[in-house]
Amino acid sequence: MIFVGRTTSSIALSAVLLSAGIGVQQIRAQEVSITCLSFPKQAPTSIELLVGPGKTVPIILQSHTLTEPLKVPRLAAWKFGKSSTNAAGEFQFKVYGQVRPGKAREQILLLIRKGASPANGLSILSLDGGGSSFGASQMLFFNLAREQVTGLVGGRRFRLDSGKYIIIKPKADRGKNLCYASLKYQRGGKWRPFFSTNWPTLSNARGLIFLYNDPRSKSVRIHSIVDSLVRVPPLEE
Repeated sequence: MIFVGRTTSSIALSAVLLSAGIGVQQIRAQEVSITCLSFPKQAPTSIELLVGPGKTVPIILQSHTLTEPLKVPRLAAWKFGKSSTNAAGEFQFKVYGQVRPGKAREQILLLIRKGASPANGLSILSLDGGGSSFGASQMLFFNLAREQVTGLVGGRRFRLDSGKYIIIKPKADRGKNLCYASLKYQRGGKWRPFFSTNWPTLSNARGLIFLYNDPRSKSVRIHSIVDSLVRVPPLEE
């Protein structure tokens, strides 16, 4: 009777292949899909995200829409800035801002510029970008003004200190697909209305609303972005 068994070399090869497969799965599991949005409003600006030793990927910062989703490795910190080489030809990277990744597989990064250019510094906030946490029909209000802000949007009341944000899902209380929105800020012990309208509810999109101080009038203004959740697949070449 002849027994067919594995040789030592075949067992070793299987172990190597199995290890490689697990390694690929681990790398994929550590990938995160990110989209970015910058504020204040400015023309698109190019920066880089450091993803490994001497390796970066370009990011086009935009304030009118989120960037296309980009898969990047989950690191201890995501560092944004600009790369260069010194006189010796060595890689260098100047960090404008960094953030610790959240736990979600899809994340929205809000990059708040501290000056006219990203090189003046970036404060970065990581949000869960998954549909269950921030999905269709929801609105994110981010108070970047110095004053406290209060709002009534679609029947939902909220109050935001400076630097805080909230995600709500307003109800259509002004007819089909419309909700009433009113915002006020507090200054000198008084609440001052600065925004009131009937807002459309977003069945296939989500809204991001920044509240900020107008640099000239010093009053509080809003900057809103609608992020469509209807993704168009890329054209095949």
